[in-house]
Amino acid sequence: MLENQRVSVWHIDGNDLKHSNKIITKLNYKGIDIAVLKEDLSYSYQELLIKDCNNEYWSLGIAPIKFKDFETAIKNPLDKENTECDNILKSYNEKNIKTFFDNKIIKRKWFNKCELEYIYRYYPEIYDNAKKCREKILEERNIEKQEEENRKRQEQKDVVEKVNSIFQKQLKDIKYKIFIGEDVHIHDFIFFKDDKYDNGQTTQNSILYLAKEYGIKIPLATQGFINNRLVTYNFRNGNFSYKATNNRPSEKMHQYLEQIFEKVKEEYKENFKDKQKNIAEKRLER
Repeated sequence: MLENQRVSVWHIDGNDLKHSNKIITKLNYKGIDIAVLKEDLSYSYQELLIKDCNNEYWSLGIAPIKFKDFETAIKNPLDKENTECDNILKSYNEKNIKTFFDNKIIKRKWFNKCELEYIYRYYPEIYDNAKKCREKILEERNIEKQEEENRKRQEQKDVVEKVNSIFQKQLKDIKYKIFIGEDVHIHDFIFFKDDKYDNGQTTQNSILYLAKEYGIKIPLATQGFINNRLVTYNFRNGNFSYKATNNRPSEKMHQYLEQIFEKVKEEYKENFKDKQKNIAEKRLER
């Protein structure tokens, strides 16, 4: 007969050891109480709870069973599943649990916190070795985690360098075309702000990017035309093409793009001066 009872249970919750009162479901099979957490009955497998000498139960995470098989065995005493139930009980008796822990230590397997607490209380002679097994695996996991984080950071760094390298070339190209008076095809820049992957990729209209870089404030309506309708623009003669709609092109656009043109020319002049200065300094060094 099934019986529900609230008892003291040691168990793992998340990654922490818990000792709390829980409702268990149990039945008696051949004079032995078979107990599982009631909350686990909806799963295919349950954890066989180990009862200690203090009448406390332990969910060690080492004894998966099918509780319904035991119900079937009790209802059908001659059923073949009796043998399976007997084998399970034989595997999880006190002697075999100790052997199980010994073998885990030999093979340097993982011990969860509930196992360690149980060993500390009932098999103190192997506690230090069991703890060392856990610590060794934790150390290996931390190394693997660090290596994975380093690999991920390098991958992210490579992505940023690739994307921003393309962006810098596009930025250089568009400034050169503006300076020499070629028609500039308006497109979007894609880049990582401040060369940081965590900032995410930014997509920005190339002309509006230049305006922001040079501190030129363009009204929102004019920004909308540049962003959504402007196709090409020649910064020397003001000729442009745009996507036709019922609305007329922006009349104020030219005065702001002229300011961008002036800033680009100033930049080229400054770069030229810097190059000449470097050449002169190198000659003096000789």
